[in-house]
Amino acid sequence: MLCSAGERDKPEEDPVSSEESTGFKSTHSLLEEEEEEEEEPPRILLYHEPRSFEVGMLVWLKYQKYPFWPAVVKSVRRRDKKASVLFIEGNMNPKGRGITVSLRRLKHFDCKEKHALLDRAKEDFAQAIGWCVSLITDYRVRLGCGSFAGSFLEYYAADISYPVRKSIQQDVLGTRFPQLGKGDPEEPVGDSQLGQWRPCRKVLPDRSRAARDRANQKLVEYIVKAKGAESHLRAILHSRKPSRWLKTFLSSSQCVTCMETYLEDEAQLDEVVEYLQGVCRDMDGQVPERGSGDRIRFILDVLLPEAIICAISAVEAVDYKTAEQKYIRGPTLSYREKEIFDNELLEERNRRRR
Repeated sequence: MLCSAGERDKPEEDPVSSEESTGFKSTHSLLEEEEEEEEEPPRILLYHEPRSFEVGMLVWLKYQKYPFWPAVVKSVRRRDKKASVLFIEGNMNPKGRGITVSLRRLKHFDCKEKHALLDRAKEDFAQAIGWCVSLITDYRVRLGCGSFAGSFLEYYAADISYPVRKSIQQDVLGTRFPQLGKGDPEEPVGDSQLGQWRPCRKVLPDRSRAARDRANQKLVEYIVKAKGAESHLRAILHSRKPSRWLKTFLSSSQCVTCMETYLEDEAQLDEVVEYLQGVCRDMDGQVPERGSGDRIRFILDVLLPEAIICAISAVEAVDYKTAEQKYIRGPTLSYREKEIFDNELLEERNRRRR
């Protein structure tokens, strides 16, 4: 076969070299692909805010006058567009039922307003919200590194979260959390930015104080009108009955400027004190010498508690020790009353900051 001069001068292609070249190119391309794969950041950092809410998701929820607070979705009812959520707190019960709210009240934990919501929560609950964020961060880190696999509530109940949980549960100073999820939250009207929600239903006034005043009126009538405690008071002054209140009064050298009176209504308290002043005058010779020198304090420290304890024992048909323990505990406040008191403190503190 005839070949041209150019073709004769062209060196023959080495088949081995061609194969090596092809192999080098393929190996080089594989290395480049591996480098590209290694440069891809972890999935935990590639977070995109989901469009829907699912069970186990971490969310923000605003409850009444408190700022938005982290919570966990326990269940979702698509048809009703509602979800049951559990607030993240120091004493959270992972098996708790949570509260039911509308889906439109929820915000994903990593939403665009996250930093603004955190700053707002830090104004009044800096240590508590910091602990919540630490707990969530530790959970996500353990998910990312594979040391834990499960939901947030499973993580909270597991021993692996104890190092973070104990920082709050063993806090001797006591970290203050907002009073969340103790009742049905108010449904909002319309959407608003950063939690400016308005209740769509009227909140009835709390009747607990009125109920206690009605119950205490029976004690007042027993003391003043029926004079049922007078024989008990005389027995104490004649040393026929022991009295921790009289013993404390005689042994104490400090002047008490604030004391619990059990009776919350001022009119009821004035009526009982006025009656005890009359009793004290009638038994002037039987009052201890120290009580005569400071009669008002003697009435408030000794006669008033003894009279009320005696009345509780008679009206409620309980023994003296049980009545005394009830007097020492004082009135049982409702959750609404505690919440109103906390809100008043927050408003007063915010007013002083301005």
